Amino acid sequence: MPKTEQSPTETAGPGKKISASGHDRGPNKWFEAALKALVEEGVDAVRIERLAPRLGITRGSFYHHYKDHAGLLRALLEHYVETNQQRFVKMLPLLQGTAKEKLWVLWTATADQAFRDYDWAVRMWGMHDPHVAAVLEQIDNKRMDVMINLFMEMGFSEDESWIRAALAYHGSLGDRAFFAPFPSMEKRLLWRRIALEILSRTD
Repeated sequence: MPKTEQSPTETAGPGKKISASGHDRGPNKWFEAALKALVEEGVDAVRIERLAPRLGITRGSFYHHYKDHAGLLRALLEHYVETNQQRFVKMLPLLQGTAKEKLWVLWTATADQAFRDYDWAVRMWGMHDPHVAAVLEQIDNKRMDVMINLFMEMGFSEDESWIRAALAYHGSLGDRAFFAPFPSMEKRLLWRRIALEILSRTD
């Protein structure tokens, strides 16, 4: 089935969610405005004094949801991690078919533009924040390990599988950097389909 474009805020789910550190990471107005600012303008735009006028509310209401600005940033990062789990880790036990078919499902789970823009914004954030960079490294390593194992299931050696997984993964990350405007969903899926056919060939 073709993928539908989905806003990152749609993955937050209904209701209020409180993290272990005590800050609200549910879909409150502050969170939604911060997420929109992050995706559209970058992490530097996620400032209380910039978000309040957009929301038409006082800065004081912010503290009903978060202890401080750092708490809001933690909530955003937690949401990003949760979104990745929903689109990858939690899908793993549900995958069926051949290794190639499983790889296709995983590779297309993050192809929609809304997620690609979200992912790109967090990666740009990670260039200036070591903690965010470490979280991204964990996510990337997990994804790479799964993809390597799937290529090994296809019959490739461990070294060959690493190279093929790296080409697939880095290629999917790089499309957001090189294309402006971003290609249509149809073209993105076609690119991935052709790339997968090439990378899975054994001759």
